[in-house]
This record gives sequence, C-alpha cells and structure tokens, in this order.
Amino acid sequence: MVYNSVVTLTTLATMLVTYNFFSQISEKKLKSVYCIIIGILLFESGVIINIFFSNTIWLNAIYTALINMLFGYFCFELKIKKIIFYAIILDLFDGALEFVTIFLISAITNTKPDIYLENITYYVIYASISKTLYFLTCSVLARFVEKEKSNVKFPTGLYFYPIVVICTLLTFWRICIETAISNKLQIVSVIISLSLFFSIVILFIIYQHSIEKENKLFLLQNEFEKIEIDKTYYDILEKQNQELRIYAHDAKKHLSAIKELNNNPIIDDYVNTMSDALKTHSSSCRSGNHLLDVIINKYETECQIKSINFSFDVKLCNLAFINNYDLVAILNNLLDNAIKAAVNSKDTFVSLSTNYTNTYAVIIISNSCDKPPITSNNKLITTKEDKSKHGIGIKSVKKTLKKYDGDLEWEYDEKEQIFTTTVMLLYK
Repeated sequence: MVYNSVVTLTTLATMLVTYNFFSQISEKKLKSVYCIIIGILLFESGVIINIFFSNTIWLNAIYTALINMLFGYFCFELKIKKIIFYAIILDLFDGALEFVTIFLISAITNTKPDIYLENITYYVIYASISKTLYFLTCSVLARFVEKEKSNVKFPTGLYFYPIVVICTLLTFWRICIETAISNKLQIVSVIISLSLFFSIVILFIIYQHSIEKENKLFLLQNEFEKIEIDKTYYDILEKQNQELRIYAHDAKKHLSAIKELNNNPIIDDYVNTMSDALKTHSSSCRSGNHLLDVIINKYETECQIKSINFSFDVKLCNLAFINNYDLVAILNNLLDNAIKAAVNSKDTFVSLSTNYTNTYAVIIISNSCDKPPITSNNKLITTKEDKSKHGIGIKSVKKTLKKYDGDLEWEYDEKEQIFTTTVMLLYK
C-alpha cells in the first residue's frame, strides 16, 4: 500500500515534468488547471497498468510514451509528428536517467545498485533524485528544441537549487545507510525528499507562468500604445483633411470664377487641369463616419504605394456605432494582416466591405494570399520571426469584439488563393 502510494506520487512528479517541458516549447490548448487534471488522469492510469502487470518494464515504457503522446495531443498546440518525437524522447530520457541515478548513487555512496528496492525510504530518495535529473534534462532540452513560441529563459542561478537538492538527497541516503534511524525519521526523510522535489517543479512552473504573464502584459501594453498612437494620428489626419477639403472647395470656386471671367481657351484648359488635380486629392471615401473615411484613405494610399489593388464598399454600413478606439483596433489589425499577405502574392488585392445581417453589422476583408495560412487546431499561427508576438493583433481584435457580442471567422480558398476574414458585431 505504501509502495503504491509512493509510485502514485512519483508518477505525478513525471506528469509535472512533462507538463513543464511542453509548456516551454508550445502554447497550451486549455487552461493550465485543465491541462494538469488531464495529465493526472492520463499518468495515474499508468500506475494501474504498473500494478496490474507487476511492473513490467517494457510495457511501462510503451505505455508511458503513449501517455506522453496523448498528453501532448490533448493539451498542447503541437504537430502530431513533433508530439510523437518528443513523447519518445522524454520516455527514453526518463528511463535512462533512472538507470543513471541507480549507478550514480551506488558510486557516490558505495552501496549496492539495487539497495533502493530493500527500503521505501531509499526508494523515495532514489525516485526524487531521478526525477530531479529528469526535470533538469527536460528544462535544458526545451531551450534547444525548435521553438513553437518564445521560450521562457530561466536564469542560470535558478538551476543551482535542483543541484543543491540532489546533494541534500544524497546526504540523506548516506545518513540512512550509516545510521540506524527510527521509523518516524524514515517517514520524515520520505516527506522531506518528496517535498524537495515538488518544490523544484513548483518553483520553475510558478516562475515560468509569472514571466509569461509579464510578457503578455507587456505585449498588450504595446498594442494598447500602438492603437493610442494610431488614434492620435487619425485625429490629426482628419483635421488636416478637413482643412484640405475646405481649401479644395474654395480653390474650385475660385477656379470656376476665373474660368467664367476668362475667354482664352488655353487658360480654360489650364484651369480644367487644376480642377481635375484637386478632385484627385479629395477624399475617395465619404461614408458619413469621418474616422472610417480616414482609415480607408490611409490604407488606400498605402496600397497604392505597394502596388496593391484596394477596393471598398461601406455605403450600407458605416460602423458609426463602434467606438473610435475600438474601430481603430479592429480595422488596423485586420487590414495590416491583409496587406502583409497580399504584398507577397501575384494578383495583389485587398477589399473591405460592410453590411447588415439581421441585428449584426458585418465586416468582410478579403485579400490575395498565395500560400495557405499556417494553422494548428484551426488556429492561425503567426509567420513573424518573433514568436513572442504570437497572434497579439488577432487577440486584440477578439478582445474588442467581446464588447459588441461579436465574433471573428476566417476561411481560405485554396483554389482562388483568397483569404477572407469575417467579423460580426451586434448592432447597438
């Protein structure tokens, strides 16, 4: 009974190490608490297999690899091939380090290699050292594998703690060998050994989560500042456009007056040319929503510079009910993504249209896209080199849409090579 309880705790330790490894190299599909619950159920099923089949080594190895695969598949955003590869690697490391620990303890303490089977205290100390080495190996491995996201960099000083714990556990082992300690002290040694190991894992996981939260907060703050700057820019641009429209209006009146007073056909042609030039500098979008007009004019100009065909249709729905700050957050992020994809395609185009469907306002942005988007579990994966900025723009859009009971969907037509984003917002 005591042995089975210890095996259960050891298996839990293996699950935490595996969870920490996958968390460092990929995004989680579920909340941390759900991942841990699934991990506990999967890994503790291995205890049942272990007991039922009397600790058959080859079967335990195969089943552990299978558990690692299922854990990676259900809880983390990794491709199947990588899940299988990492699951096998982790299983091999875990098994190899168990043998390394046996011979390490035997060499350092000058004891028999199988002495840990004679006493539960020895077994717990052996298991704690083995899992600590496994944890250190996985943490180092996570820093060298191909990163699905920006890795959390643990400070070098943090690794001294596991080393100190291993030295402490070896000291416990030596004391147990050389001194006849009571049952109470053995229980205390078991509790301390397990507590030391779990403290390592908990320390690293808490540190990792705190750094991830700080990074996300920093990126969201940057996104907020970017939108604030964009909003200020649009306010200035709108003021300049308004002054330009007044000037253009007055200039056209003056040119019209000059044309009426003039009888020279050469001067008439010159005046007509100037009038046409003024028209080309007038706003091409007049939706009734000044901010929407400015945003469209800005992106129309950007597309002209990048030789992208830009079209829009916002006559039926000018999105005036959306807060200006929110409108900037939604359209800027989506149009930036659309232009980035379109500029690298052959038949470059970006289109924006709005409409009403029942009680919802609908925004549809389509763009040329020669390469299919990279996805994982129907979620878009960023193509940016800095994976720490993974999907921040889309996350900002989705966060904004919650205010309007809205939603975002996307689809890719591989035949036509068109990527379409559809946004729906409850009309208020």
